[in-house]
Amino acid sequence: MKINIKKLTGFTLLMLLALNLSACFSQSSRQDTPVYNKPVPYFTDGNKQKLPDIYTFNIQAPQIKAASRRIWVYLPPDYDKSGRHYPVLYMHDGQNLFDEKTSFSGQWEAGISVDRLVKEGKTHGAIIVGIDNGEEKRESEYAPWKGCSTQDPHGAAYADFIVHSLKPVIDATYRTYPDREPTAVGGSSSGGNISLYIVEKYPEIFGRAALFSPALWCQQAENRAFLDNADMKQGMRIYMDVGTNEGEGNEPADYLREAKHINGVLSRKEGVTVKFIIDEGGKHHEKYWAKRFPAAFLWLFEGLH
Repeated sequence: MKINIKKLTGFTLLMLLALNLSACFSQSSRQDTPVYNKPVPYFTDGNKQKLPDIYTFNIQAPQIKAASRRIWVYLPPDYDKSGRHYPVLYMHDGQNLFDEKTSFSGQWEAGISVDRLVKEGKTHGAIIVGIDNGEEKRESEYAPWKGCSTQDPHGAAYADFIVHSLKPVIDATYRTYPDREPTAVGGSSSGGNISLYIVEKYPEIFGRAALFSPALWCQQAENRAFLDNADMKQGMRIYMDVGTNEGEGNEPADYLREAKHINGVLSRKEGVTVKFIIDEGGKHHEKYWAKRFPAAFLWLFEGLH
């Protein structure tokens, strides 16, 4: 049908223009919404009542050029009945958090640990969101800058994926507290590095971080400079630990030296509260991170319930 523009009133023209702009914005919104499938229960065998309540789903991650990335979601044991909203802890290396079968060298037992803490009355728990690493792309995705074994860093893009694609989906799907104070990010080794970078870059989104054995001696100069200039917001809580036997050769001394330095810088920043643990004899392994996780979790979310 042809429209005679000359015969249209000014009001009609405005209405047509508004409809056209609305269609454009709707299309843009659809294009920006990440594609993901419905979360499904992960543990489905006959002993499910003894296992943590965990779901998985896949989501597009265009920022890191991943057609699909598996996401794990742990829900506290009373989630279905409580009606309560929960803090959220985003964690890297999702394969290693909940299931021995998918882990690289042992799981953290994160869900088992929080279930136990809830049943002991020490916490109401939190939603834990595990993000699978990119396997051979892991070091690249967890590195904001070049250095060590990384010459093609995608850490900034990975952080952007968490903030602008994954977090909106989690907040829309589950009963979360979406504000910064109850929102945390954490990981080990390079996952600790990227966690620190994320709270430095997005302090308005994340109010807490857990750094287990961070490899901060990698990209040392860049890490230090970025932290020195970071504007950490009031109320930021950062847990950091390191073992005295991390890695091989000179690595134990490197891990310990740089963790101590970063702890000093963080402790001097106004509004930042730091808990720093040196694990005597602690090694660079999931077994040690699993052991330290419960106490770190309780401290990280202290005062929120």
